[in-house]
Amino acid sequence: MNTIKIMIDAYGYIDDDDNGKEVKQEKILTKDPNSNQLTVTDLKEILTVMITLVKEVKTQYPDQQTDVIHHHDNRLEHIKFQIQFKNNNNTIHNLDEESFFKEAATHESLSELILGYCKVTDDGEEGTRIYISHEYDEGSPAGTYAILALVNQDKKWISSYIDFLRTNDLDHEVEQMWHIRAVIDKYQWSEDTCRLAIARNISCCGQSGRQQFNDFIAEGLENYLEKEGNKKMFIDNILKEFQEWDAVEFRLKDGSKKYYINYIVSRVKHFEKVLTEEEINKIEIVLLDRWDMFQKN
Repeated sequence: MNTIKIMIDAYGYIDDDDNGKEVKQEKILTKDPNSNQLTVTDLKEILTVMITLVKEVKTQYPDQQTDVIHHHDNRLEHIKFQIQFKNNNNTIHNLDEESFFKEAATHESLSELILGYCKVTDDGEEGTRIYISHEYDEGSPAGTYAILALVNQDKKWISSYIDFLRTNDLDHEVEQMWHIRAVIDKYQWSEDTCRLAIARNISCCGQSGRQQFNDFIAEGLENYLEKEGNKKMFIDNILKEFQEWDAVEFRLKDGSKKYYINYIVSRVKHFEKVLTEEEINKIEIVLLDRWDMFQKN
């Protein structure tokens, strides 16, 4: 009987910085005997089990504040999956997360499960996304290769990729800059890639976003916006980005107009190289009107 072995190695903190806990789990599945490769049936079962395993492992790291050293929140810090299967020729194949999701994403029917994996790997240690274990250090945020595999299949998933990036700790970037560049290089400039560039300059800015956006301007974005209708589309999507950005609601509820202007409205000037002063002023007025309406209600 041919089998599939799913192995997960997890690590996190349960009491304080000196009390780490490692959890190892594995699951054995029966492989579809009709093919030497992983079939869509196999892939679906693997995805379902991976999601379940993450949920089970997270229970080992209670998500609650305690009296701890520094600021660990008793959460799962990082995980590493390995998938091993044996085919009809008794050949053993090993897949890491990146290789697995490249294969899974070729099947449209599995897209919701792939997004489910991205969701379950959110909210790790210190309130940010769980990381993928790397040989030497922490690698990319867990779910990175899952969402990128979907995006590489179809640009319609760029919107989901933006949602995913918003859950990353972009003040401590790993490979996000290169991933974002690869997506834009693949699909060139369109409304979808403009939305990604806009998000990179606002909700997904982090430590390198503003510089990367300025690079995009020099690498074709400015010329793209000069074409009829593109500038209006771009401005509409800037406004949409501010509507979706969680930080806006936080600052509105915070109740300080000074901080709202400093941390929200000021971001509009990040686009000063592609927008006129008049266009910037109009967006700022919309944001300030939103402040006034929220405070009146």
